[in-house]
Amino acid sequence: MSRQLMQEAFSKMQTEIKQAQRLTEQGELIKAEAIYHDILEQEKNYSPALYGLSELANKIDEQEVRDDLLNRAIEEIKQTKDRKQKGLIAIWLSERAEALIKLGRQEDAKKCIHESEKIIKQNLA
Repeated sequence: MSRQLMQEAFSKMQTEIKQAQRLTEQGELIKAEAIYHDILEQEKNYSPALYGLSELANKIDEQEVRDDLLNRAIEEIKQTKDRKQKGLIAIWLSERAEALIKLGRQEDAKKCIHESEKIIKQNLA
């Protein structure tokens, strides 16, 4: 769901993003990471690349890194008016809450969940 929405919300560099996602699924994390970093060299703080790196961090159970990357991806598009990007923010906030729970930061996780719910309600209106 998140990947399809991301492809609809961000049209730039989708070939590279898809390739990195396939590599991630195949367990080729180093190759996927290289692609995401190449994308970030072309466009600093590109949210889909930051999100992709957060997926890699989750795979190796680096929740601090995952939290940071998800936060950066969210902050980069936080002011968007695009409904699809808003939907992504809601999804990413829930994923960030998961990372925060794993880090023992329940109160921060609750804030993310509350913010995600708020965005979903606004997006449905």
